[in-house]
Amino acid sequence: MKGFLQRLFGNGPAPEKAARPQGTGRLEIKPFSHGLVRIPALDFFGPHAASSDGRFHLIWQDRNPEGTVGGHRYEGHGSWTLLADEGQVLATGRLERPQDGHVAENGMFILSDWMFGDGLNSRLVAFRVDGQKIVDRPFSASMASSGLSDDGRFAICQTANAPGSPDSCRYFLFDLDVGQEIASWEQEAGWAARYEFDTTNRCVYLIGNDDERVGYDFKGEMVDREGWQLRRIGAGDIEVMRSIVASQGGNPAPELRVAILAGLDAAVARGEAWQQARALRLRGELHEQAEEIDDAIAAYDKALSIDPQVGVSRKLAKLQRSKMPKGTKGATAKVSRFEQQAQRLGIEHEVVQLEKGAGKEWRLRPTDAMNLVELAALDHYVAEGWTGAAAEGGLMLTLIKAASFDPLPPRHSDTFVEALYAQNVSFPEDRFDRDQLLGSIGRATRKQVERNWTIIATTAGETPAFYPGVRRDHVLGLYDCLGTTRLREIATLFAEAPYDLRAGWPDLTLWRGGEIRFVEVKAPGDSMHASQARLISTILVPLGFRVGIAEIRPA
Repeated sequence: MKGFLQRLFGNGPAPEKAARPQGTGRLEIKPFSHGLVRIPALDFFGPHAASSDGRFHLIWQDRNPEGTVGGHRYEGHGSWTLLADEGQVLATGRLERPQDGHVAENGMFILSDWMFGDGLNSRLVAFRVDGQKIVDRPFSASMASSGLSDDGRFAICQTANAPGSPDSCRYFLFDLDVGQEIASWEQEAGWAARYEFDTTNRCVYLIGNDDERVGYDFKGEMVDREGWQLRRIGAGDIEVMRSIVASQGGNPAPELRVAILAGLDAAVARGEAWQQARALRLRGELHEQAEEIDDAIAAYDKALSIDPQVGVSRKLAKLQRSKMPKGTKGATAKVSRFEQQAQRLGIEHEVVQLEKGAGKEWRLRPTDAMNLVELAALDHYVAEGWTGAAAEGGLMLTLIKAASFDPLPPRHSDTFVEALYAQNVSFPEDRFDRDQLLGSIGRATRKQVERNWTIIATTAGETPAFYPGVRRDHVLGLYDCLGTTRLREIATLFAEAPYDLRAGWPDLTLWRGGEIRFVEVKAPGDSMHASQARLISTILVPLGFRVGIAEIRPA
């Protein structure tokens, strides 16, 4: 490749004006994966695009002709070459960082230029078959994708997110016959994986990774918007449903309201936790708008049980007060937000009084040193006869890892257990079968856990590399109290979504006389998070563990 580019350009400056070298003979193109090809006659290996009829081939390199500078950089132009199927080099030129090329049946072609430097900048450049530039549109946003009609008459590109830029998250359509931008619209239908043009009816279809097709006419208006909205509602698309509700003043027509409520049910059933909470919030708002207060209260309450920060606490409190009998509102005892959250999750709540120091420091007794609130709370429970650690999920995840292998391969001393269970590793020999890992937990012995602990603590000495609050005595003490059956039950649920369930474990893991207890510590100004609610409701409560919130108040 280096020799080919040097033959075309030499070592001089990097012009964008095209050159027209002589032909090289009929092309032999050897395809590889990811759009890469090898062209032996040109000593070329790199990205390639062909016209739909195979008559034209476009190749480019995001590096200088010498091959010494590539990718993100501040200088050193990349290059492109248009070839005929017979092997003739039709045109060549340079751009700063050429990417994502497309060529049409008439030899017209486009390239995205990612440009030099650190800013969110790019441009779409279009050329005729002879290399004459006909469009050069700069954007104050990075380029996400582009497409070209088979006949070479129209091109489209999509920009990525660029906060504050008028070019952020938009589609831009170009008429290459006249070399002009003819339409632009906001990205509301998601990211397009590819494009199809219907030049007869003057529309372009954006096709997503799920093969959904969304059509836009050449004025930038969506074709069959109502049909698209109904499909997105059926798929549980919360953003689309919220936009529709807002456009109708929060009170959609009866038939549309029924469809939206069904779509929200789909989002709750199939979505991630954050999606479920947002869907329930929107459901509650629809019920509240329709003065269906009991249904609104139920939806808001459920949303808060999934994500305490979903933003409906005040709405819920207001509706609950409205349902109280007259004369009883002032007499009702005030319940703290942490106690309310504990009630929603079905867990314990208690107030723990500690002495407040400067900043975020606390202590149990006047003779104690000031410390983090979790460690001061741990002192409180130790004084009640509990043993434990203030390590969030570090202790449980370390024990799961130590019990999952007999023995643990030393190369995985610092590998996160969630990566091992999700098989998110580089080499096939490290993709362990989940059932085998769980089976090892069921057969684990104290000696096995202790041997593997020694491996896990190798890097840092007396603690796992990433969990400095975990010690040998913690791991063995929890193993002795928990046992292999209960540990496997926890690991089985954890293995269903290792990356989601690595976070949200309560601050304190405690044990005493065969009993395990988990405590989430909340100081004034703290909040419950969605990951904590999810972990508690997905693993700890279903398995019957004692779980609670310790609300810290100044003594």
